[in-house]
Amino acid sequence: MATIFQTMHQDEALVVKSLLESAGLHAEIAGEHILDVYPIFFPEAGGIRISVPDEEAEDAAAVIEDYLGNKDSGGPDDSAER
Repeated sequence: MATIFQTMHQDEALVVKSLLESAGLHAEIAGEHILDVYPIFFPEAGGIRISVPDEEAEDAAAVIEDYLGNKDSGGPDDSAER
């Protein structure tokens, strides 16, 4: 398994996992529930990690790159006329 995304936010981890699964990839969240039990643990441990099988890492990276691009720009490209 390859770790392809890390975040300190459980909601963001769930969004990314959902995006990966909707692309047909097999994503797993490590440490998904420990944040509720022991939140101080996560900054030292690197946060919530999302992993995919090694053979899906390249496709997963493309999905995450698209997600981060949309997140940074405020959303999908809506410059096209409607």
